[in-house]
Amino acid sequence: MEGLLWLTVSSWLAVMISTGFARLEESVAIRSAVHETTVAFYRARSCAIARNRNVGLKFRKNGPRHEWSVYADGNGNGVLSSEIASGVDPSVGVYLPWSRNDVLPGIMTGIRVPDPGIPGKYLDRIDDPIRFNNSDICSFSGMGESTPGSVYLWDGRDRMAVVRVYGASARVRTLYYRRGEKGWTR
Repeated sequence: MEGLLWLTVSSWLAVMISTGFARLEESVAIRSAVHETTVAFYRARSCAIARNRNVGLKFRKNGPRHEWSVYADGNGNGVLSSEIASGVDPSVGVYLPWSRNDVLPGIMTGIRVPDPGIPGKYLDRIDDPIRFNNSDICSFSGMGESTPGSVYLWDGRDRMAVVRVYGASARVRTLYYRRGEKGWTR
């Protein structure tokens, strides 16, 4: 009887500990991806200020990998995808792939995700997790101002984050969401 009690208690503890570790791992994964994304914004902004010219942080999917690169405005009209492709807006040598493969740009599927900016609304365009107007480029001026926009990150399961950049100030803020919750938290 005593052995059965010990076995029951130890099994219960093992389940509790493994559940706690799984939640911790999920939290660390999403926060790590947020950190990488935030650092990319800060690096691009610093590059724009140091060069005193427009610089764009372009996000893209390259096969199975997600990555970003920094480009300088080559002709004074801003950083454009077509001019990156033609070589007019050159790379400034900063290429950063996401180091994690468990949290990538994406919007949770299977439920309606609340819009973090408009209470009572839900995210639309769930196939577009990178939103800088109608582009996947966040541009920074030589004065440090930016294109406002958001990058949504999803762990493929129950957690999301949104990394937002605010225009004139270029401030970066992050919100988090868990499946089933009513809204986003800081």
